[in-house]
Amino acid sequence: MSRVLWRMLDHRYTRAHASEYLDGQLPEPGRRRIDRHTAVCPHCRALLASLRRVVETLPVLRVCESSLADGVLERLRREA
Repeated sequence: MSRVLWRMLDHRYTRAHASEYLDGQLPEPGRRRIDRHTAVCPHCRALLASLRRVVETLPVLRVCESSLADGVLERLRREA
């Protein structure tokens, strides 16, 4: 199989398994495949970095969301 075809397959594989990879749920052969691919592919490396930032930010967003909702409810109670 040509190198170009392997790279295309690795792009698809990385995108399809990025969440499992970041969650630590991808078996070792798959982790190694993604590690090899992202070592040479800036697009997939950027994808993983972006998803990592989203995962790291989610807890902060949940806190903001709940405090925002609490603030809206409190304001509605005061105005009622």
